[in-house]
Amino acid sequence: MRCLTMEAGEHARGAGRFRLLCIVSLLLYAAVAGRAQDLHAGYAKADITPNAPVMLGGYDLRSAPSDGIWGNDRLYARALVFEASGVRVAFVECDVIAIQGHELFRRKISEATGIPVANILLGDAHNHAAPSPNAEAKTEWDRQVAAGVVQAAEQAVAYLQPVRIAIGTGRSRIAVNRRQVKTTDTESPLTYDENDASQSFGKHKTDHPVLIHEFGGVVRLGANPMGPIDDAVEVVRLDTVVGRPLAVMIHYACHGTSLGGRNSKISGEWMGGMQGYVEKQFPGLGAIYLQGAACDINPRVVGGLDGNVDNIETTWALGEEIGREVVRVYQQLSPEPWAKPSMQIETAEILLPRRYSELFQDFTATTVKVPTTVVRIGDLMWTTFPGEMFSNIGKQVKAASPATYAYLMGYTNGYIGYFPEQKAYAEGGYEVAVTHLDPASERIYLRALAQLMMRFR
Repeated sequence: MRCLTMEAGEHARGAGRFRLLCIVSLLLYAAVAGRAQDLHAGYAKADITPNAPVMLGGYDLRSAPSDGIWGNDRLYARALVFEASGVRVAFVECDVIAIQGHELFRRKISEATGIPVANILLGDAHNHAAPSPNAEAKTEWDRQVAAGVVQAAEQAVAYLQPVRIAIGTGRSRIAVNRRQVKTTDTESPLTYDENDASQSFGKHKTDHPVLIHEFGGVVRLGANPMGPIDDAVEVVRLDTVVGRPLAVMIHYACHGTSLGGRNSKISGEWMGGMQGYVEKQFPGLGAIYLQGAACDINPRVVGGLDGNVDNIETTWALGEEIGREVVRVYQQLSPEPWAKPSMQIETAEILLPRRYSELFQDFTATTVKVPTTVVRIGDLMWTTFPGEMFSNIGKQVKAASPATYAYLMGYTNGYIGYFPEQKAYAEGGYEVAVTHLDPASERIYLRALAQLMMRFR
């Protein structure tokens, strides 16, 4: 910045006043220049609730389109963009069951925002009371979602501003391990999964149900309170520089399955209820939920399993329960400015061995590609996984991170299905039966991920 010199002969008082003005201007300029290097963030969301009946995803039990929306529930595309050291990264999450065509959606977001495709993390909440958007725009709702994710990302970029940040962790037990071990031999008309194939509902419904024999010791879908879960409720709070609420990132691992296959109405599920509850407590705050390693984790109550029925009040209660924990943690945090935080983004295509039985279909297809992105901003680090990872593997991913605060983002930038831990193959069960991966995949993946982590400074 330059200050004009004074003409000779000017009074001493005027000269002193002018020098003071120059000094103040220089200090203000330095402060502005310094703030330009601080962490910036912008948040926005777009309503993507279908306006007409759609096919809900997640359960084979359904055979007809949706017939309404539960209460005031809405579905959103949510975007949070960070900027640090001149680099931008976008977290984009949709309140849906799954995304078809991640790469095309990411390219559309990139074209609209200028953020490189590699820096766009596109995921879903894995909400089983919602449809699955297709990037090829086969329906009007597909086009609505495409417009929504682009709009949310564009607005988040437009709202970029310096922020203060704080990180905290709480605990919640709305989740339960879902690999139930049958304790005794039974004879029952119930199937291995009443949300997939049932004698009382859907295409397999019959007026003459037969008894199904189950052996004690087999693994079936159901609540397993003694099984492992990751109960961490991880919160990243972002305030404006003047202390106003801006955004909150919420990390937790649990399927969106409190409403089962007999449910025919659209809902934001427990995670939509959680985000809505948190936003109501702090006007101006935008929430974004990032699903974790939820492959073997369900809500405590799942419609269709363990004798439970679909009940939206239960779904909303679960959302409020974990929402209260998010609020508790949020209120205890004191955001601080992050001056000149570093940002590093690394990508890799990890190869995992395909399960032996699938080699008979195509003996040349021996590997499964796992596109992986790791983002580090200062003490924060996120690792993506394109599918459903066992919670114990997710814990190992977080433990392998060199950053203080590490998060696993499942269901992001692709979908390869289930990723069971190695010991589960000997136990059997649903996840093992449908995975594309060989039992050796866990140790191969963790070894490759460790090599990727070594790139970080």
